[in-house]
Amino acid sequence: MLQTEQTLFEQMRITELEIESRKALFSFTGGDVKALQSFKPIIEENIDKIVDDFYGLQTSVSEIALLIGDSDTLARLRTAQRRYVLDLFNGVYDLEYVNNRLRIGLVHKRMVLSPNFTCLRYTHSRS
Repeated sequence: MLQTEQTLFEQMRITELEIESRKALFSFTGGDVKALQSFKPIIEENIDKIVDDFYGLQTSVSEIALLIGDSDTLARLRTAQRRYVLDLFNGVYDLEYVNNRLRIGLVHKRMVLSPNFTCLRYTHSRS
């Protein structure tokens, strides 16, 4: 089967059993799921501010603003970030959830950053 005909979790041979094993490794239990879900209403109420604050910080760094490039890309990123944060509090951490997280990680991996850029970003976030 061609790589392009497989999801990322299929390519990486990640199964439900592997996900459950990783949850156990981190002692992630049903109680943790319930705790995260209990914060969902607060997150939903504040999601626009959370995303606005996040991208306010990101775009204040010229190198990151340059990577983002334009208002259409920023709008797509805001929508994706909103969904990313809300999904953290849904309480469903299955293959679809993992596949979405893998896809996001792959995008970040493809955006190879120089050490100077990473250092600059770290310094800025600590100020």
